[in-house]
Amino acid sequence: MNESVEAAKAEFSRAVSRISRSLETTPDDRLHWAPGAGARTPIHQVAHAAMSIKGMQDWFSGQPFPFDKISDLDAWSRAKEKEFTSREQVMGLLEENSNAYLAWLDSLTPEQLASTLDMGFASFPMAMAITFPADHTRAHASQIDYIQTTYGDLDWHMAG
Repeated sequence: MNESVEAAKAEFSRAVSRISRSLETTPDDRLHWAPGAGARTPIHQVAHAAMSIKGMQDWFSGQPFPFDKISDLDAWSRAKEKEFTSREQVMGLLEENSNAYLAWLDSLTPEQLASTLDMGFASFPMAMAITFPADHTRAHASQIDYIQTTYGDLDWHMAG
């Protein structure tokens, strides 16, 4: 398989492991806690990341960006995130969407990988775009880690 696909798969798998670990180390009484009124909870961070994996895969597969503005995407995401209330539920979505994304990466042809992704507001080489889900997932893992520090958890949770 293509080296860039294998690298994207490895980075994505590490990002999913990281956000999974961040949620795993969040105590039950903090799963629905946020540091401010407009902030996402740890459950919502994972739901958002998991939904975004599918959304990005859809765009990469040629489906149009379904929102006119990023603020519309944000409003839709926040409403959908509220449907997730348990660790098991959100981890199931993350696993399902992650497995589908990894399978999609395995199905990429050399021509697809060499193509350009036109998002309407910007264009990217597909070989670059396939790294976006890992970057996005890692960013939300970092937000969960920050939430942990706001309630006093200063452990880095490095051990498995």
